Amino acid sequence: MAGLRFSVALFLSLFALTLSAAEPAKVNAGVVEYTVQPGDTISNLSERYLDGYARWGAIAKLNPGLDIHKLRPGQTLYLPENRIRSVGKTAKVLKINGRAQGNGVDLQEGQQLSAGTVLNVAADSFVTLQLDDGSILVVEPNTRARLDELRRLSTGSQRSSMHIERGRVNIKAAPQTAPGARFEISTPSATTVVRGTRFRVGEREDKTTVVEVDEGHVLVAAPEANVNKNVVVAAGSGSIVAAGQAPGAPVPLLPAPDLGTLPEQYTQTILEIAFPPIAGAVAYRVTVARDAAFDDVVAASENTSPQIKIAGLTDGQYYLRVRAISAEGLHGLESLRTFLLHARPEPPFASSPILDKRVAAGPVTLMWTAPEKAASYDILITRDEQPLSHIERHPEPSYTLEAAPGQYRWQLAARNAEDHLGPFGRQSAFTVIEPPIGPTAQTSFSGNNTLTLTWAGAADQTYHWQIASDSAFSVIKKEGDSAQPGIDLPMPDAGAYFIRVRATTNDGIEGPYSDSQSFVIPEQEKGFPAWILFVLLPLVL
Repeated sequence: MAGLRFSVALFLSLFALTLSAAEPAKVNAGVVEYTVQPGDTISNLSERYLDGYARWGAIAKLNPGLDIHKLRPGQTLYLPENRIRSVGKTAKVLKINGRAQGNGVDLQEGQQLSAGTVLNVAADSFVTLQLDDGSILVVEPNTRARLDELRRLSTGSQRSSMHIERGRVNIKAAPQTAPGARFEISTPSATTVVRGTRFRVGEREDKTTVVEVDEGHVLVAAPEANVNKNVVVAAGSGSIVAAGQAPGAPVPLLPAPDLGTLPEQYTQTILEIAFPPIAGAVAYRVTVARDAAFDDVVAASENTSPQIKIAGLTDGQYYLRVRAISAEGLHGLESLRTFLLHARPEPPFASSPILDKRVAAGPVTLMWTAPEKAASYDILITRDEQPLSHIERHPEPSYTLEAAPGQYRWQLAARNAEDHLGPFGRQSAFTVIEPPIGPTAQTSFSGNNTLTLTWAGAADQTYHWQIASDSAFSVIKKEGDSAQPGIDLPMPDAGAYFIRVRATTNDGIEGPYSDSQSFVIPEQEKGFPAWILFVLLPLVL
């Protein structure tokens, strides 16, 4: 096993030197290629790059037939890699969103990490690292990784490597053009070598490695496989490496989702973004960052549906990145879009009239909640789909409108103490109608000593009636409510009476009382009293 890993390491060393060439140079492993410059000598090369000027013999040994007394500018030399001096470097923590640890201690922005640091990034968290050569590594949630090598050779080249135990890392590798430069990302199943590109490496729960390339190309090798079975993965392609097997042949990545129809501005504190699906996708990776380089990632999720919901973002400009994920688990090509979040001050909640309520024509008071940071309010009002009013900087959480009949819609926005206007909230609607007309009552008398009063009515109305002995209704004799346009009452005493009726619709619109209407209960005719017969009858007999 150790022999196989050593062989792969040697092969990758050569690849790092020759990946950009059309044909890789056929040299011995463990060397660094150097191009002779004017004024170079074996001695000063030994002193400049190796661990002592007397090491020039090692250079001569690697370059058979070399005239050590006369080097030609442009000539290629091979320097022994194990003799080149180097100094340890660090990785800087550029950004932390959420929680992450290095060697069990919480990381801090600006902190310098040395080789050997073990990173643990929590769920819903991100860490962005910058290497000494400018390379950027964005470590995604639920990732455990180790910084294996961070050093600079005396040739000026960087040697950087990271091992991913689980999770995903997005890499923007700086060009590795100096002699002996190498950048590697390894997992338990594969090692990926680059010379300057954008790519992604992930180690899944099933112990397979996925590699996806956005720009340039990378070489993928499997430590457990034959070193001759390595693949070069070009931009727009990906490869999957199962544990103990050679890397899979590169396959095209799914196309980038279309984000062109998304709005440029969102106004909700809970951000909801939906986009068209991609054929063949089983999930989607959505990432939101504060910067176009996606070094400052604030949210990311994988969903089976093409959407994302995020809460807690502050107002400002953001950058959206979306990838489709294939059934094999490869993340596809990226789509990018910027958007503005303008959700604060949050709009008030309309409280009255309630949504879709009918109200009587005349003064209508609009009422709403008062957000804590609101200093004033803007109100938009339409009637029958036509603009009616735009009130700016209204100081109170209520406004009285003189409303004629029609269909009304209104929206609210709040201003803070700095007069910054937040977004308008959702429309609320109500309908203004003329109140019902007071009904005209009719009277009738039945033979069973009952007074019947009836009036014109409607199916959606109830009624309140009053009977008084005067037209001013200062003395109410009887009153009550009725669900029907009429009442039956016991016959009142003889005399003149007055009645009025008020209608109320089912949604509470109360009309005025009808005009006062009079009616008369006549004196009942009195018959011959029967008791007199009992008094007079004995006298007659």
